[in-house]
Amino acid sequence: MSEVSHDYVLKTLIVIVLALSAVVMTLGGYAIFLREENRKSELIIEEIRSSVLSQGIDQPEQPDNPVQFPTGTQVVRETISIPETQNFFLEVFDYRRLILNSFDFLAEGSEFGYVVVEEDTAFKLCVEKGLGKYFITRVGDSFGVMFLGKNPLDGLYDSKTVYGIQLVSHTVSDGIAPQVMDLRSAGYPAFVYKSITADGRTFYAAVLGVFPDAAAAREYSSSVDVQALQRITGWNITDRFPRQLR
Repeated sequence: MSEVSHDYVLKTLIVIVLALSAVVMTLGGYAIFLREENRKSELIIEEIRSSVLSQGIDQPEQPDNPVQFPTGTQVVRETISIPETQNFFLEVFDYRRLILNSFDFLAEGSEFGYVVVEEDTAFKLCVEKGLGKYFITRVGDSFGVMFLGKNPLDGLYDSKTVYGIQLVSHTVSDGIAPQVMDLRSAGYPAFVYKSITADGRTFYAAVLGVFPDAAAAREYSSSVDVQALQRITGWNITDRFPRQLR
């Protein structure tokens, strides 16, 4: 073997030895790293195990004054009776609140009764009928009350004839419902009245008040603040008129 070949083999062996040494050192370092990670994991697991065991052994805190029950005695829990939900929370007559609690929609053909009574009776009738089951309007010094269904007050005779003031009408209820709600919020007794014509067409009218006859409706209509109503609704109500509600 020549001297050049000998040097080449020697250098190659040196490179191989160095490479193997680097690999051994890398593997050794990685082994040490894995051992440390394993030791940390064992410590974490041991801490978790200790925490769980300590929670299982600890007893819950006792109240300062525990209640003692005799052994073998059935504990009877006291139940509190909850009254039925009331439709009204008015203790005194409040015309504006009564308007807001009245029905805001009436369909032609609904069963109803109508009376004109003094304040106390009107208030009692509204409360007896409940939320959304009546409609109230000031008529002179008294109050006209239209109620749905049967009359709840004995000795109070009701009529089946009632009139309202039609402000405007529309073929869609949503076309007038927002303005009707604005009128109610402003203290005006208003509602949407649905009716069907002889040829099957459906109309929705904005009706103001309920009255015993057309004359009372006209009197109310002539005294109402037209400018205020038009400002609230944006409608032109110069063509308003009394109409019978059936």
